[in-house]
Amino acid sequence: MSRSNPGVARLLSAMKKLTREVNDQEICRRLEILINSEKEDLPPSSVKSLLEDPADFDPSMVSEPYTQYVKHYLYMVKREERNREKQRQETESRKQEKSVRKKSSKKRASATAPKKKGSAASKTARKKKSASS
Repeated sequence: MSRSNPGVARLLSAMKKLTREVNDQEICRRLEILINSEKEDLPPSSVKSLLEDPADFDPSMVSEPYTQYVKHYLYMVKREERNREKQRQETESRKQEKSVRKKSSKKRASATAPKKKGSAASKTARKKKSASS
């Protein structure tokens, strides 16, 4: 990476961490090429606000050759948030299913448990058996 564009280099590094698809890799590769050919850099304050609070960042604050990359970075951040939320919901539903299964298996176990031999019903049944024999 070029040392002459530390702002763009920080953006590229953040984008690489969020890369999930082949399209993301291609965009990062193009941004690397742009870093090496472009003399202009992103202002450090813009990069800092973009990385710290991407939801409130306005891509029009960035100069033209980098606008599309900032927009893609914002897309990547939103996609990552959606994926985390989806995973959290799936984890919660698995936990709920597990607890329901535990409860139902406890009910089945108590329903199929053998009766105690000393109960009144079993004594009556034994008396009837011995009387009929």
